[in-house]
Amino acid sequence: MMGTMELSRRGFLLLSAGTGFTLGFGALPAQGMPSPGFGPWIRIAPDGVVTALSNISDIGQGTHTGLAQAVAEELAVPFASVRVEMAPVEKAFFNQGNKKYAVYSSIGLRTNLRPLRMAAAGARQMLAEAAAIRFGVPVDQVVMHEGTASHAPTRRSLPYSALLADAVKLTPPTEPKLTPRTEWKVLGQSLPRLDIPAKVDGSTVYGLDVNLPGMLTAVVTHAPTFGGVLLSVDEAPALVVRGVRKVLRLPGALAVVGDGYWPAAKGLAALSPEWGPGPNAAIDSETLSRQLRDAAMAGQGYSFPVTEMQGTNITATAQALAGAAHVVDTLYEVPFLAHATMEPMHCTIQLRPAAAEIWLSTQTQSDTQAALARLLGLEPEQVIVNGMPAGGGFGRRLEHDFVLQAGHLAKALAADGITAPVKMIWPRETDMRSGYFRPAVAARVRLALGADGMPMGLRCDNANPSLLQHTGLIFAVGRSAGDWTVGMGVVRQSYVIPALHLTWTRVDPGVPVGFWRSVGSSQNCMFMETTIDQAARHLGADPVAYRRRLLVGKDRALTFMNRLTEAAGWGRPLPAGHALGFAMGEANNSISGHVVELSIPEPGKFRLHRIWVGIDPGVVANPQAVEAQVMGGTIFGLSAALTGEITLKDGMVEQSNFDTYPLVALAQVPPMEVLVIGNNTAAGGVGEEGVPSIAPAIANALFALTGTPITRLPLTRAGWAMV
Repeated sequence: MMGTMELSRRGFLLLSAGTGFTLGFGALPAQGMPSPGFGPWIRIAPDGVVTALSNISDIGQGTHTGLAQAVAEELAVPFASVRVEMAPVEKAFFNQGNKKYAVYSSIGLRTNLRPLRMAAAGARQMLAEAAAIRFGVPVDQVVMHEGTASHAPTRRSLPYSALLADAVKLTPPTEPKLTPRTEWKVLGQSLPRLDIPAKVDGSTVYGLDVNLPGMLTAVVTHAPTFGGVLLSVDEAPALVVRGVRKVLRLPGALAVVGDGYWPAAKGLAALSPEWGPGPNAAIDSETLSRQLRDAAMAGQGYSFPVTEMQGTNITATAQALAGAAHVVDTLYEVPFLAHATMEPMHCTIQLRPAAAEIWLSTQTQSDTQAALARLLGLEPEQVIVNGMPAGGGFGRRLEHDFVLQAGHLAKALAADGITAPVKMIWPRETDMRSGYFRPAVAARVRLALGADGMPMGLRCDNANPSLLQHTGLIFAVGRSAGDWTVGMGVVRQSYVIPALHLTWTRVDPGVPVGFWRSVGSSQNCMFMETTIDQAARHLGADPVAYRRRLLVGKDRALTFMNRLTEAAGWGRPLPAGHALGFAMGEANNSISGHVVELSIPEPGKFRLHRIWVGIDPGVVANPQAVEAQVMGGTIFGLSAALTGEITLKDGMVEQSNFDTYPLVALAQVPPMEVLVIGNNTAAGGVGEEGVPSIAPAIANALFALTGTPITRLPLTRAGWAMV
């Protein structure tokens, strides 16, 4: 049997079929789930299994577990009965605001938790009404629990499966009633993540694990300079390797195709290609550093036309700097950073007549689909995208350069009559050197202080390449528009600063840059928080006590800072030679921060004794998952702070693997305590929020011990190493 009903844009869709029932809910926030006319999001099977669809890839952040908890809570079914699957990559499942099927900017639960709760709550209300009609009782006497509708006075109960056919005939609620937070039984609990068992037993199939019948493997190397071209190559040394099928010349790259990874990799290693240097062969880090610093000091960049920085604000900032009792004036610099995902870039592609199918780990299925369709001369609907579990994303998988390269490779093979599926893999060295790094940035920060020590105005002059330009997002690069990512962590931050002026000068060395975990906040939190500590030291004030003066009227941020610093015992007596450092930031409707305790056992060496990390992400779906994310973000940020750096010489990236781009090992991580502060505000971001404040917290602790501010990262560049 199949039943349907006509719905308004604010309605539900509940339909029955031989395999179960599906439901969707509409009129949701711009970044949330689509309306019912665009497709179903929840399926209820006859055996009680509930499947929720998601257009958010779970790339290790635990989003799918949180969504499952939302469905279980609002639908009143056992958590163990809920599954989460990726929705088809079709327009019906794109977010209605940005028209994308993607995960970025910590949007997983931030934009999808409430919509999915609304959908599940609406289904529960319709099922309850169906039960009330069947029982002949008022609906408020029906109790929904564990997938069953019950009426206690008459001791009657029915499973949801027995009610679905009746529920489909009912008028859907326009405003589903959500379960109050005080009554949560599933949401807000630290339930086991759905993805962990398969990851522990090794059964998770990552994108790199895809294996299709008759599949070939291609291993790729790129020109050593950005924009370099292949001049010539003798293919013979590769073709004599057993298992090698083909040597292919691609735009700016060379690929060897074989029966498996090792034959292809061995064949590639046997080649000695001659590369033309291209237009960027003269790039080196020392020259770029001077260019960035000079541009930041000149302060002639574009002034942003955002609400927080109107012309009056610019004038007020200039007046504040001119009339200040003291100006904290600091020039900062941070380097290019790699994403260094454990799973390198890859894409498996199968071309068919008037169609293509790909398997990959990605953060942006919709953009990938559209870009590959354009390359192949297809409509997006003719490209099937299978988003696989990812071994890390951190923003790198928002790009589709590697997907287009797989498309070029498949076209070249098809031209030679080879139509087998092919898995294209970038070896670690190719992955590390191929760009879309976090931009290198120099910034001059000037904080004007009045006679009372309070900020009067802040000016920040940034110089860096534009990640929006390199990622292809639509915006004009020049004096008429700005790269909004430059202002993250400066334009919107917690402190009361009356006047603010931010400028940006684009310095483009031709190195591809892109989104990196926490984006602009990753450097701007360092600039802001170390500047605040310098102001406190100038006044002879405790850094946390000084911040309390800057957070008057900012109750949420003040509460967060007080609770985190209290947890760390701020102000307690410390062993000789020890110091605490604090830093915090605000982004994605969340507040996060760090306190570190460290000592200096010998000149140029410091030892981290303990880290306290806190986050206020609003509504907390799964506290343990939040803890895991901020701990992971802390370690990610710690690696960048200590040694993270991509350098260039003669236009070539000098790092190639983890021996030259080291990451922090677990044995190096000190004891870490996590404070998760939930509240009734909307869900905020979590995945990126553990990153920005660890570096300035360490820098501020070192500053407390030495009196010398840290103005350059990584810390090795400032003369420091962790022991």
